[in-house]
Amino acid sequence: MNKLKQLYNNSIEKASGLMRESSRYLVISLILYISIFVIVLSYFFFTGAGKWFDILLIVGTGLLALVLGLGITSVLLNILGGLPRILVAVMVACIVVIYSVGAFMGPFFRLMGFTILVLSVFLGVTAFLFRNKKKAFFLFFGFITLGLHVAAAYLVVTDGKEGPWSLEIENNATALPNPADSGDAKVQYFTYGSGKDERREEYRNVKFESHSVNMSSFVAQPKGLNKWYREWFWGFDLYNAPLNGRVWMPENEEKEPYPLVLIVHGNHNMADFSDGGYAYLGEMLASKGYIVASVDQNFINSGKTGHIGWDNAGRAWLLLKHLELWQSWNEDKTHALFNKVDMDNIALIGHSRGGEAVSTAQLFNELDRFPNNAKVSLNFDFSIKSLIGLSPGDGRFKPGDQPVSLQDVNYLTLQGGNDTDHTNYLGMRQFQRISFTDDFDGFKSSIYINGANHGQFNSDWEVDQPSPYWWFMNRKEIMDPDMQREITKVYVSSFLDATLKGKHEYREVFSNKEIASSWIPTDPLRMRFEDRDFQSIATFEEDADVTKTTQDGGRLHGNNLRVWKEINLLQRNKEQQNNQVVKLGWTNKNSRYTITLPEGAADNFSEETVLRFDAVQAHPTRYDFYHINVPEGFENKAIPVSVSVKPKGMANFDGRIKKTIFIEPTYTTTLYRYGWWNDRYGNSYEHMLQTYGIPLDYLKENFPDIDYSQIEEVTFEFNQTESGLIFLDNIGFNN
Repeated sequence: MNKLKQLYNNSIEKASGLMRESSRYLVISLILYISIFVIVLSYFFFTGAGKWFDILLIVGTGLLALVLGLGITSVLLNILGGLPRILVAVMVACIVVIYSVGAFMGPFFRLMGFTILVLSVFLGVTAFLFRNKKKAFFLFFGFITLGLHVAAAYLVVTDGKEGPWSLEIENNATALPNPADSGDAKVQYFTYGSGKDERREEYRNVKFESHSVNMSSFVAQPKGLNKWYREWFWGFDLYNAPLNGRVWMPENEEKEPYPLVLIVHGNHNMADFSDGGYAYLGEMLASKGYIVASVDQNFINSGKTGHIGWDNAGRAWLLLKHLELWQSWNEDKTHALFNKVDMDNIALIGHSRGGEAVSTAQLFNELDRFPNNAKVSLNFDFSIKSLIGLSPGDGRFKPGDQPVSLQDVNYLTLQGGNDTDHTNYLGMRQFQRISFTDDFDGFKSSIYINGANHGQFNSDWEVDQPSPYWWFMNRKEIMDPDMQREITKVYVSSFLDATLKGKHEYREVFSNKEIASSWIPTDPLRMRFEDRDFQSIATFEEDADVTKTTQDGGRLHGNNLRVWKEINLLQRNKEQQNNQVVKLGWTNKNSRYTITLPEGAADNFSEETVLRFDAVQAHPTRYDFYHINVPEGFENKAIPVSVSVKPKGMANFDGRIKKTIFIEPTYTTTLYRYGWWNDRYGNSYEHMLQTYGIPLDYLKENFPDIDYSQIEEVTFEFNQTESGLIFLDNIGFNN
C-alpha cells in the first residue's frame, strides 16, 4: 500500500513539474493555435458589409472572449486557491454526480441537482454562523435559506393553474344511449401466448398457446449491450418473438360471430409492461359484442440500454401476424374459437407509436412486398375496416421513404392538448392523408381534447413523463384520468358501432359534438368530421389565388376585412399541419366573406343537404399580432358569426336566409409551469378546427317553395362583434 501511495505521489509530482516547466510554451501554443483558428474561419463569415468588417467582427469577438475568459478564470482561481482541498474536491464530485446520473435521469434532474447544490451552500453557511454564534449574520442567512427551501418545495408540491375551458356536463336530451355504458353481455377474460414467458405469469399460464414469429426482416436488430440485456431480460430474441395477447370477449354464443378489435400500446419502458392498460376499453367493448385483444409488444419497446430501429415497422407487421393467428383459430374446427370471430369486420386501435403502427399495418395489409426491403414478401389481405389512433405518432417509420397515405378506411384519431410526449398533434397529418372514393360508405374524424395528456389513454401509464419531470408539469390543467378515459370510451365505442356494426346514427356523434354533451364535457373538444359524401367547394389547397374555389368556376370575395390570407396551419412546434386554410380578421361590423358557387354545384341540393365548414378562432396572441382586439366579453368564448345561404334572385342581406354559428376559441394549453421550459416546445396552443353543419332545411321555414338547386352564394357576415380573427376551411356540402 505504501509503495502504491509513493508511486501515486511521484506521478503527481512529475506531472505537475512538467506542466509548470512547460507553462510558457503551453501558453504560447494555445494562444497561437486558437488565434490562427479564429482568423482562418473568420474569412468564411459573410455579412455583406465587406470582408474586412467580417474578419474584424469575428477576430474582435474572439479577442474579447479571450480577455473575459482570462479575467473570470483569474478570479475563480483566486477564490478556489484559498479554499480547502476537500471542499473543492467535494464540490467537483457533486457536479460529476449530477452530470453522471443526469445522463439517465435527464435535464430536469441536472437542473434540480444544481438547485440542491445552491441550497446546500446556504444551509452550510447558515449552520456555520449558528455554530459560531454570529447572530446578526445567522438571522440574515437563515431567513434567506429558509425562503429558498420553501420556494423549492412550493415549486415541486403545487399543481399549477387550471385551464380556461369548462368541464361541466350539460343536461341536453338525446335519443342515443350513451355509447360508453357497458352492454348486456357477460365478459370472459383470458390470455394467449407462448406459455414460456419468464417475466409475466399471465403469458406463462395461457388459455391458448401460440407460435413464435421471426420479425428480424422488419426491425433493425439491437447490438452490443442492448442486445445482451434484452435477451437476458426476455429470454428470447426477435427471431423468436411471441404472439401474446390479453382477450376480453362476450360469452353469449347466440350472437356469434363478433367483430375483432386489436389494441396495441406505444413505446414505454419495456420493463414497465403496457398491454394491460386498455382493460377499460376491452371490458366495455366486449360487453357490447366485440372480441378485443390487447397485443403485447413490450419486447419492442425501449429499455435503459437503448431502443430498436424500425420498431414501428415491426409493430405493424406483428399486428398482422396476430390477425393471422386469429384467422387460423377461427377456421380450425377443433379450436374453441372456431367461427366465433367475424373476420369481415376488423378494427385496429393504437396508442402513441402503436397509433402510427395501425396505419402502417393497414398499408402492409394491401402490399405484396415490404417497401424498405422488397426481397421480403407480404401476404395479408384482412378486412380491416376501421383504424383508431390515440395520440398517434407519424413519420417515425416511412415505408419506401413515403408518408403513409390510405384510402377507403374509416379513421378516428384523438389527441390531448396537454400531451407532453407528443406535444404536436401528429395524428392530424394522418387524418389529412385519408381519402375516400365514391363507392366507400365511411368517414374520418379527429378529436382534440384540451386538458387530456398522453399517458392517461393507458391506465397503467397515467403520467406522460416520470418524476422529476412530472413535478414541474402544469398538473392542475390535466383532466381527471377517469374523465379522459370516459371521453375515449364514448368516441371509440361510437366509432366502432358506426363502422363495424352499421349503426349510422352514431355518425352524428362526430358531426355534431353537442350530441355528447350530456355524457361528457364538450367545451374542451375540437372535432373534425368528413365522409365520402362531402362535396368540397373551397379547401384552399389548390393554388395561391385567394379568389378561386377548389371547384372550377367558383369565386371567393372579401369585403372590409382587416386580414385576408391563405396559410398553412401550424403545429405547436411551428411545423406545418399540411392543411391550408383562409385566415379572416375584421375590426368593424361591415365585414364579410362570400363564396360564389360554381355553376351546377347546387344541382343535387335538397332539404336534406347540409352546409359544412371547419372553423376556429385564432389564439389571442395572433389577435395581438394583427392589432385586433378580442371582442369584449368573448375572452375564451365562442364568437357569433352570421352565415347566409342565398338562392338566386334573393337580396344579400335578407335576414331570413341567415343562421348564427358560434366559432369556438383556441385555448392556451400550458404544458409545464414555467414559460422558459414551455418555450422549448413552441407555441402555447395549436389551432385545431371544429366542423360545423347547417342543414339547409331551415330555408323552408320562410320559403316553402324554395328550389335548392338555385342556391348560388354562401356568405359569412361578421356583423355581431366589432372584431374577430378566425380560420376557415373545407367549405362544402353533404347531400
